[in-house]
Amino acid sequence: AQAIEVQLTLPSRSNGLPLMAGEAIPKAVQWWPWRVPALAMAPADAASWLGQLPLASSPAELGDDLSWWAHLQRWALSLAARGRWLPVVRRLEPGHVQASWQPLLNHEEDRRRLEDLASQMPLVVSAADTPGALGCRRPSAKRLQVAQIAGALLDGQLRKGFQPSAEGLDPLLAGWQQALGPGDGILALSDDDSARLISATSRWRETVAGQVAPARALLELDTPPQGSELWPLRFGLQAEADANLRQSATAVWNAGDGVLQLGEIQVEQPGELLLEGLGRALVAFEPLARGLDAAAPEAMELAPAEAFVLVRTAAAKLRDVGVGVVLPPSLSGGLASRLGLAIKAELPEQGRGFSLGENLEWSWQLMIGGVTLTLKELERLAGKRSPLVQHKGAWIELRPSDLKNAEKFCAADPPLSLDDALRLTASEGDTLMRMPVHRFEAGPRLQAVLEQYHQQKAPDPLAAPEGFEGQLRPYQERGLGWLAFLHRFDQGACLADDMGLGKTIQLLAFLQHLKAEQELKRPVLLVAPTSVLTNWKREAAQFTPELQVLEHYGPKRASTDAALKKALKSVDLVLTSYGLLQRDSELLSNFDWQGLVIDEAQAIKNPGSKQSKAARSLARPSRQSRFRIALTGTPVENRVSELWALMDFLNPRVLGEEDFFRQRYRLPIERYGDTSSLKDLKARVGPFILRRLKSDKSIIADLPEKLELAEWVELSGEQAKLYRKTVDDTLEAIQRAPLGQRHGQVLGLLTKLKQICNHPALLLGEEEVGTDFASRSAKLQRLEEILEEVMEAGDRALLFTQFASWGHLLKTHLQQRWRQEVPFLHGGSSKNERQAMVDRFQQDPRGPQLFLLSLKAGGVGLNLTRASHVFHIDRWWNPAV
Repeated sequence: AQAIEVQLTLPSRSNGLPLMAGEAIPKAVQWWPWRVPALAMAPADAASWLGQLPLASSPAELGDDLSWWAHLQRWALSLAARGRWLPVVRRLEPGHVQASWQPLLNHEEDRRRLEDLASQMPLVVSAADTPGALGCRRPSAKRLQVAQIAGALLDGQLRKGFQPSAEGLDPLLAGWQQALGPGDGILALSDDDSARLISATSRWRETVAGQVAPARALLELDTPPQGSELWPLRFGLQAEADANLRQSATAVWNAGDGVLQLGEIQVEQPGELLLEGLGRALVAFEPLARGLDAAAPEAMELAPAEAFVLVRTAAAKLRDVGVGVVLPPSLSGGLASRLGLAIKAELPEQGRGFSLGENLEWSWQLMIGGVTLTLKELERLAGKRSPLVQHKGAWIELRPSDLKNAEKFCAADPPLSLDDALRLTASEGDTLMRMPVHRFEAGPRLQAVLEQYHQQKAPDPLAAPEGFEGQLRPYQERGLGWLAFLHRFDQGACLADDMGLGKTIQLLAFLQHLKAEQELKRPVLLVAPTSVLTNWKREAAQFTPELQVLEHYGPKRASTDAALKKALKSVDLVLTSYGLLQRDSELLSNFDWQGLVIDEAQAIKNPGSKQSKAARSLARPSRQSRFRIALTGTPVENRVSELWALMDFLNPRVLGEEDFFRQRYRLPIERYGDTSSLKDLKARVGPFILRRLKSDKSIIADLPEKLELAEWVELSGEQAKLYRKTVDDTLEAIQRAPLGQRHGQVLGLLTKLKQICNHPALLLGEEEVGTDFASRSAKLQRLEEILEEVMEAGDRALLFTQFASWGHLLKTHLQQRWRQEVPFLHGGSSKNERQAMVDRFQQDPRGPQLFLLSLKAGGVGLNLTRASHVFHIDRWWNPAV
């Protein structure tokens, strides 16, 4: 990379200052040119660098514009991997041509991807254009720019790995091939040789090359008029950016050499564009030749067999070579054009509970192309022995495979379960015994369940149950209702509320709800990091004193089946750590738990880790079913693949086996940024994840102005030993000391104990941060777990400490942990350093997320409004501080 300076046209204020990154652009903005330092990179180097950027990073790691570039590079890489490219040559100044690799954008999915990237293109990408050009942000201009950038990235990658082999080739072609390798691709040729090379490559390229033009050729098929068997096929142009914008071939020829208007899009030389597209269409659909005899072709007619070929196979081929195809509605609906089912279903009238395996009251009809038909009608249509038949005024396609599936379905007449209904209404394309379901009408009782399950309507909130010592906020009552709703269907639930919204309280309220309803028959196992086991025990004692709680932890824990069975008598909730879940997996798996809860569920995100395997194994009982609940503020931290392990714990069937998930979701999303796969993934896991943020409007109204939470942790082994030794040594010294010195020694002991509770290194005077630094302090481990949620959400936080030496150690550790700057404001900071740290934290959109301060230097006189979290790592004894 080379340091350069470029001129960018940027949104600016009237006072002459540019807007800050991430700031909303006002309506009355001014566009001014600015000189900006930059790095110039060769396309191959840029592709390599962009390919290393994580797609699923937090806002603090990757800006929106850079994330867009990373997605664009993944698409260019996808084009290269799938062979969607062509070697081309273009004329430069007289005597020179340039050989390059051009993306082949004639596939329908790639054109959609181009549209997506163009619609999301950051303004800064076009800011290097002239000021006049910046104001022109038409969709066609954006698509062209995205295609050019993708072409440059693709060209850079292919050149790098291309090894020319000119043996036996014509010298002209050999030179062209050599120019496609590393270098700028420029080739010195005579005018005759240039014309010959361009002509030779153009002839075969025109048959497959997809152009990024504002419009494309269009074939529009209509159904036969009354009394005729021939299908009209009309020609025209269709806008690339909007398939609903069309113009007939008549309008194209009337425009002549002028400009054709397609909505707001202007198409230059429309006749040439139409003829070029029809030429490519001819390769994919040979019957078209009859309609191209005229100098200005406008339409033709197809025989029934030709129309069937167009509908069944040629339409897809035509779209792949960049030609638009419009079919009659009853033949163009994808699965809707296949023979399938129209279903009516309702829940049977019964008591309060029902399961996923519950059979529904239901009826069905055959359906195709938006119209229903009876079995007799189907038999009559099948008897015509024609693939395209007319039924109730609509033309439909009858496939032999569809007829066989219908015959098997009718013979089986299967039942329909609630689980089937939930699956069939979750996403388009699901089938019942290989029969597509085109319409699903649910009765009132079933509709209420489906709306809640698919998050179209929230489950009814539940008030705090009898025996719960506390008050639930409205959003927590909704969370309790949601947990109870999924439990009703034996579905695993992930409560992924933002930090501070009370996941612990909602889970305890749910357990108390089961106890109050006399549904808590067997113990529930809760697995959490060691650092929060004490907190769980205290919270349970405070809010749900009726729950009998047992800690399965420490050297005195039950170690045999008999001992565990005895210890669990009359116990409702068992607390254990992830370490013991792994170590005692065989013992714990022998007991019939009613439910399994994992706190800080990101601990099982790595499917290959032992504790992840142990948790997922324990969630699959061999006897009675057990409910599964995961609590986490960060359901996905870095990669989509982390979601698989979580859902495999909660509901294994939802995302399938790991290999299937990898091919269907992980690779398309993480490697290529596939938005359609991401949308489908969200739809599949959405019903099982409840995620509320403190910034949500429905939550803000329920929250007090400030939430104060105390986190209780037990000392680590090293801390406990050092604590006991310090107390014993000091008490022994106090007994020997004169009476007047004892007061000072007690205060000194309190300070030492506070240092030990922070970290042993603080008392021992250590100045280096080792690899085991976090594991030596339970407080630091818990702090990291909480900060993980802060960092993932892109929030900012203040961390206060009394000890400057601890602040220096913590600064080094946190910077290593999150690989970003962590400023530390303390008594030794100069006035200028202090102000620079405050300004960077307060005003810089890409500034540090964490700000360390000593209580003396930063406790008063600072206005740090960008922070939404404040952590007091240790407190002065004075409660006023």
